Amino acid sequence: MDLDFPLFNGLILLGFAACAALALATFLPWQRAVSQGRIGAPGATFGYALCVAAVPVVVWWGIQTFLDHLPTNEPSFWTHLADISVAFILFGCLWISWAVAFVVSGLAAWRFVVCARRLRLQTQA
Repeated sequence: MDLDFPLFNGLILLGFAACAALALATFLPWQRAVSQGRIGAPGATFGYALCVAAVPVVVWWGIQTFLDHLPTNEPSFWTHLADISVAFILFGCLWISWAVAFVVSGLAAWRFVVCARRLRLQTQA
């Protein structure tokens, strides 16, 4: 793979931005379901955590697939070294994304509990 650094850096930033956008996009339906009383806070937390854990795998797998389809010149030692480096970097990005997803899931769980508590207080009043 012939990879220039601006393209690779852009793909890394795109991967993190896609993970963040998809985490937000999956948060909103879960929060709406909790605030309407269709699902409880523990169920929403579990469902959202599963969604947020699956998103980085798909995003970084897609970026790796794109990088695999870039045209290559004749293979050399440096080309193979670059392939291995890219694989390690994307693996590190996946773990960073999962760490951030764990924190985001914790914050979402807190928000789901607050929404459920607010709904319970409104129905009691």
